[in-house]
This record gives sequence, C-alpha cells and structure tokens, in this order.
Amino acid sequence: MNSFLRELTSELYEKYGSNLSNCMLVFPNRRAGLFFSKYLNELIEKPVWAPRILTINDFFKTHSQLQTEDNLGLLFRLYKIYIQKMDVSESFDEFYHWGEMLLGDFDDLDKYRVNAKHLFQNLAEEKEIDNLFDYLTEEQIVAIQSFWSTFRPEKYSEHQKEFVKLWENLYPIYSDFRDVLQSEGLAYEGMASRKLVDELESGKIEIKEDRVIFIGFNALNRCEQNLFDELKKQDKADFYWDYDESYLQNPFHEAGLFLRENIKRFPSPKTNIRFDNIKNNQTKVEFVSLSSEVGQAKYAHAVVEEFCRNSEDALEETAIVLADEELLLPVLHSIPKIAKNVNVTMGYPAKNTPVASLLRLVIDLQKSVKKSNGEVSFHHKQVLSLLNHQYLNSVNPELAHSITQDILTTNRIEVPQRLIKGDPVLEKLFSPVSSVEQFSIYLLELLQGIYQKLETTDEEKTLVDKIEQEYIYHLFLAIKRLNSLLNQHKIELKQDTFYKILDKMIQSLSIPFEGEPLAGLQVMGILETRLLDFKKIVVLSMNEGKLPKTGAANSFVPYHLRKGFGMPTIDHQDAIFAYYFYRLIQRVEDLKLLYSTQSDGIRTGEMSRFLYQLKYESDFEIVENSPSYNISLQETKPISVAKNERIQTYLSEYCGDGIKSFSPSALNTYMNCSLSFYFKYLAGLKEPDVVLEEIDPPTFGNLFHSVLEELYKPFSDKTIRKEDLEGLRKNKVLLDQVLKDAFRSIYFQLKEEQPMEIGGRNLLVFDILKKFIDRILILDQKYAPFEIVSLEGKYKIQMPIGEKADRKVNISGLIDRVDKLNDTIRILDYKTGKADLIFKDIASLFEKEGKNKNKAAFQTLLYCLFYDENYNPGAAISPGIYSLKEFFNDGFDCTLAQKEGRGNAVRVDDYRMFKAEFVEGLQELLEEIFNQDIPFYQVENKDICRTCVYAEICHR
Repeated sequence: MNSFLRELTSELYEKYGSNLSNCMLVFPNRRAGLFFSKYLNELIEKPVWAPRILTINDFFKTHSQLQTEDNLGLLFRLYKIYIQKMDVSESFDEFYHWGEMLLGDFDDLDKYRVNAKHLFQNLAEEKEIDNLFDYLTEEQIVAIQSFWSTFRPEKYSEHQKEFVKLWENLYPIYSDFRDVLQSEGLAYEGMASRKLVDELESGKIEIKEDRVIFIGFNALNRCEQNLFDELKKQDKADFYWDYDESYLQNPFHEAGLFLRENIKRFPSPKTNIRFDNIKNNQTKVEFVSLSSEVGQAKYAHAVVEEFCRNSEDALEETAIVLADEELLLPVLHSIPKIAKNVNVTMGYPAKNTPVASLLRLVIDLQKSVKKSNGEVSFHHKQVLSLLNHQYLNSVNPELAHSITQDILTTNRIEVPQRLIKGDPVLEKLFSPVSSVEQFSIYLLELLQGIYQKLETTDEEKTLVDKIEQEYIYHLFLAIKRLNSLLNQHKIELKQDTFYKILDKMIQSLSIPFEGEPLAGLQVMGILETRLLDFKKIVVLSMNEGKLPKTGAANSFVPYHLRKGFGMPTIDHQDAIFAYYFYRLIQRVEDLKLLYSTQSDGIRTGEMSRFLYQLKYESDFEIVENSPSYNISLQETKPISVAKNERIQTYLSEYCGDGIKSFSPSALNTYMNCSLSFYFKYLAGLKEPDVVLEEIDPPTFGNLFHSVLEELYKPFSDKTIRKEDLEGLRKNKVLLDQVLKDAFRSIYFQLKEEQPMEIGGRNLLVFDILKKFIDRILILDQKYAPFEIVSLEGKYKIQMPIGEKADRKVNISGLIDRVDKLNDTIRILDYKTGKADLIFKDIASLFEKEGKNKNKAAFQTLLYCLFYDENYNPGAAISPGIYSLKEFFNDGFDCTLAQKEGRGNAVRVDDYRMFKAEFVEGLQELLEEIFNQDIPFYQVENKDICRTCVYAEICHR
C-alpha cells in the first residue's frame, strides 16, 4: 500500500536531509505528525535534530502573544458584558446556551476575518447594502439582500423586533468582549488567529523558521488562507495536498470543492506521489447492513478477528472508524482478544459516561434533602439509585446491599442519614450541602474517593477500566475549573443554578482519549483519519445523518448572512465530510462499510449518500451483504412441574403435624393456575421488595382491617349497641388516632417515637378510609345490638383426604369478624377490592380457570367451615361480605346469596345447606393437589397471566 504520508516523508528527507530540522511542519491534526515522526525515524541513519511539528491550532497558539482561554472562562466574561449591554437580569444558567452560540459566532467571525461592524448592522435599507459592501462579490451581496429584504421597520413582527434589538447590541458586546480579553492577555481561537495574521501582514512579527511546510489541509478559513498567502509571498512555505484525481478533476464532486481552489492558489512542489489510487487500486468494498447500532460493533468484532487471523499485516494497518462517537464503548467491549494493543484517539460525550449519570443522581439526592426535628433524610429513590450505581456499589457492596434491604423491607420512603454508616465514601456522599462552595468540594472529594477505590480494585486493569478512570479524571478537572472561575469572577450562584450549569457543562463536554497511535488496532473518529492510510478499514454508522452529519450548528447569524459574509454554512460541512470519506478510502485494500437499518425516532435506517455515490458513480466492485441470524420463533412449550419426591416432601409440610397450612387465597391461586401455586407456595418465589410511595390495594386493605379491629376491640365478647356505634362515629379524635397508628405501623413501619407525616395522595387515602369506616358504622347500626365474638381470629382445620382418609391437610385463615345477631352466627369478610355477593352454585366455586368464579364466596364459605369445625355452635352460620364497592348502594345486604332462576337470588341464612357439597368439592380439590400423577401446569386462559407476577418466568 502506497501511504501518502510515508511517501511524503521520504521525499522531504531526500530533499532536505539533515536541514529538515530547520523546517516547521504543520498538519491538520496531531496524529498525522506522530506518524510522520515514525516514518522519519525509519529513514534516518544517524542522529539528527527532528523538525518542529505542529498542528495548525498549535501554530497559531505558539506564535500568538495572547493565551487561549477555555470556553468556561470565556463564558463568564461574556456573561457580564451581555447582561450589561442588553440590560437584562438573565441568570447565568439561562445565558449558558446563548453564550456558547455567541462564542461560536465570534470565533467564526474572526477566523473568517469578517468586518464585525458591518455584519451586526441593521441593514433594512437596500441603499446601505449597496454602498457599504463594495468589497464583496455580487453573489454575497445578493445573499445579504435576500435576508434583510423581509425586514421593514414599519412592519416588524414581535420576533423581528426582538431579533433587531439583540442584533444591534451584538457589535458592542463583541467589541467590549475582545477589549476585556485583550487587557488580560487572553483570547479565543479566532481572535488569536486574526490578530496573528494582522501582525504578520503588517510586518510586526515574522516566522523564524527557514521553511514552513503545510501538509494535508482541505477547507481553509480566511485566517489560514491569508497566513498561507503571506508565507507564500515571503517564499517561506510549501504546500502538499492529499487527494485523489477522481474527485479533484470532477468539477461537480463535493469532495474536491475546497481542494480545487487550494491547489490553484497554493500549488505543490514537484512530487512523485501518485494521486490516481481509486482508479487503479483493486479495492475490495463491502456494504454491510445490520439491524441495530450495537449489532455493527459485534460485526466489527468478527471482521477484525478475521483480518488478524487471515493476514500477516500488522494491527497498525487496521482501523475501526466511528462516524457515530457514541458507539465507542460497544466497540471497545467487542474488540477480539487477539487484538492485544488498541489505540483510541477520539472524543467521547461526557453525558453518556457512568460518572455523568452518577453526578446527576447526586444532584437529585441533594435536591431531595429534608430536615425535620434536627434529623436529615433523603428520598428513597435517589438513595437506592445511588447505592445500585456501578461505582458506588463497587465501593462497599456488602454495606450497599444491607442498606438497600433495610429500605425495602421497612418501606422507608424517607431514608435517615444516620442509617448510612460504615464507609467514608458513602458517609460523605449522603451528607447535605448548603452552599455552592460546599457542593463543589463535596463533588471533588466524592470523585477522588471513587477514583482511588477503582485504582486499588484490580492491579491488571482492562482498557475499559482505564477509560472509566479517564471519565472521572476529566469531570474532576471540569468541576475544579468551574469552582475556580466562580471564585475568580465572584459570580454568586444559587445551588439550583449551579446544578443546572454543571449539568449543561456535562452535556457539552467531550472527553478526549489519546493513546499510543503507533501501536495496535486503531479506533478513531472520522476527523482523526486525515492524512492516515490503512490497508484494512471498517467504518461504522454509514447512515445518512451520521456521515455526513446533518443539521447546521446553532448560531445567531442566519444562513444568508453567513453565506454573504463568507462564513461557513451547512454546505461547507457536507463538502468537508465528503472529503474526509473519500480521502479515507482512496488507498485502502479491504473496506467494510457498515450501516444500520434500524428505523426509530430520528433514525431513518437509510444508508449514507456516500454509499449511493460509490454504488452508482464509481468503478468499485461492491459486494452487498445483510448478515442474517437463524431466529426461529417456535411456540413456547407449556411448562409443567411433576410432583417428584422433593415436591411431595414440600407438600407433606402442609399435612398433619406439619408447620404449614393452606390459606383460602392459596387454594384460590391453585384453581386459577396450579403452576403459579407451585411457584408461590412450594418453590417459595417471592415478589421483589419495592418501596411504596403511594398506598397500593393490598396495603389499603390491611389498613382498613386494622382500623376496624382496633375500633371494635373494646367490644370483644360484649354486646354492641346502636349508641356505641354512634359514639364511635362522633369520636373523630379517636378515629383519626387509630388511622394514624395504622399508617405508622403498617405503611410507614415506624416506631412510636419516630416522627410521621401523611401527605400527598396518602392524605386522600386517609380521608377515603375515614368515609369507608363511617359507612360500616352506619351499616352496623341497622343490625345492632349484636355480640362481637372474635376479631381477626385465626382458625385452623384438618381436612381428611384419600380413600382411607388417612392424610389430613392443614387449612387455616384469619376471619375478619365473627359476631352473633339474634340466634345466628355471622361470618363477615371485609373486601376492599371487587367482590360479588351472589354465586351461581357450589360447583362453580371449584371451577378451574373459571372466568366468573366467585373467589370471595369460596373464601367466606370456607371461613364458615372453619368456625363450624372448631366450635360446632348449633346455631345457624350465615356468610357475609362487606364489599366496599357495593356498600354505598341503597338497600345493601352483606349476606351471601345464591343465584336462582331469572335474576333472583336466595340469601344463605345458614351455610350448612351447602356444607356437604362444599366439603366434597374441597376434598376433591385437595386430592388433586396431592395427586402424584397430576403435575402443576400453566393455565390455558392467558388473560389470567396479565396480572401474574410469574408471567415472565412462563414467557407469557
């Protein structure tokens, strides 16, 4: 492979020999300079002084008398000038976005040496345009006129008035900003470049090197063009261009847009380097369409592995190029082990890093701080998210797990600070901060603590481990810099404003990775490929919108004005990316171009226009490939669990003297789905613990039961009269206290001495419970007087099954209330959910998967059996249900009833009329549960699975 940089190095060494040390070589990027040094080192036979090698940015910085300030420092200075000139009270975080746009515009304005006073004028009068811009081309003047033609002072819209007001202030802002920076010996890139070129042209400074050689440039801004002009005029410069004739000689090809003018204006010295590679190389080109973004990373793994195994070429001759920088981590995780050395030279968005997510969680944590009675607490969501974060979880996993379990099992909505003890990093993290200065120190100490923990975790770190430490290091520096600037410029911020600025700073920060570019597999962005040639290249994200990138940069200067004043526009951007792409592929031998067909959101799933150009306009022989995966969607096999010896052992624990017993809910579960019954009661698969911020239906039911039990407890084994019930209704203080005690013990799970606050939706639930309790007291007055026999009493029976009735199955449950009305024992069940008081017949209660099966009736009749078997009272036993969904209806009757005939229902005044049939159905059900030949199996009615917690296990 004829590498442009290698051949050029050879020519320059042959031309200058040891005098090359008197030359300065200027490249578009740092990596190209490193490769030049490598190739030069291979040529020299004796020690010589190396030439001075700079990037174009370094050239301007080195020769400028002004120091380039970073963006954040520039923004703070610009902010002060902006609010003064605009006479606004805008906060810094509101200004941050506009400030970055202004900086970008000022930078472009200076790099393209635009007359700022002319640009930032209100040019609504066409005569002004004609008189003022005689130095512009006719095309540029037309562009300016086309913009201002819509602006007529007498017909300004509100938006136009706002634009003109800002526009007329931009020149004073620009001038004052430059003056402030100049007085401090500072500048932004464009300002420093413009000043340097001005001074070169005026003769105030001169370049000391004998020769300046510019290599591999493409799109030049005005400062660079004028620099080239000046050094050419002084006969101090040579220019070498990297291109291919296929796009240079085609006047319509966008890749050669800038080079055609550059080569004419700055011709190269005579060279033997070939520029017809695309035409003559037998490049193998393959288009690969994949169904996802990450799928490209996995495919790249296979390609690189194949390159390494089937070729003697060094890994240094292989490159993975990312058009989408967000694929960096998936690619790094997918690099095959055979590639022992990997060099990453590109920027990665800080917002996508784990440490950025950690900082966002920390900000949310500080926002959630509560102080009550001298105790500090945090909201459980932020605490759990932080404890489960990959960095903090690795700090002290045992402690993190312990605290997490405590929060979940005790339903702590607010987590007290005192609970988090035992590790200095965690203790520091869960500490409230009250000022911006404290918060900065707090973050810096936290990042330092995590960095040190990662440093000592494993001596042999992987590439990904090192990169994660790089994330932490760069964000540490960014926060330190922000804090330093706040102190320097004495800008006082509220904590909320500081949080917003920090978040915006993270959003715009890119973390650079710089490795050893001369060794190993090369992973780079498209910008880093300039001047470098590889034998084998894999390019990812060859999608329209990714390469070329679409959308113009945010700017205050509209498109037509940019075009009119010769500033860069989106047209420039397309041509620049076209050059990057075609230059990259012009000497390659094996080229894989990967793109995603995934279409969602703003992704179109369309391949890049550059692929279409190669396909229809080039002479490349292209192979198109769409890797397929053998995915067969077979119908899920039904799951069943045979009752082997182990399961029989589990079942035996529910018999005789066993410690377990079936509840009515368990039997209902079995009839709904026997596999679900197995998971819950035999396999012991519990639902994951979660913190309930709002009261869910089961908790609501528990609160309701608890309050009624406490209210009626003083009347146990006594007769309760109407006046007693009316007294309970009127005693609002007692009712409130009983409700609060229930909330404390059941929902908040707090001790008596701990403070409690019921707020938000829970306060609505509190009032709803009061109304429901009041309604029951009213309903009970209709039946009073009656005797309270038991409240929330536990009952247990043993049901004999089998031919010899030798196995006795334990069944138990809590009966909400048993009372005696006249000569009838009433078994009452409170139902806060849906409950029908009418059932079809006893057989329907034992239907498997029955859609209309009355679970509440089954449960209440089973309770009747409990009481009858334990006490055999002789009196009638009446089953009743207090259904909260029904008992506000007029004429509500809590007694269970059987449907009979056309819409008629007969009350069950004594359950014994159904006892024999009910017991028979119950025995059959239990015998099926214990039948060794009948496995536990999935329910056929999939509607039942919608609310089942085990649906994922069954793939339903």
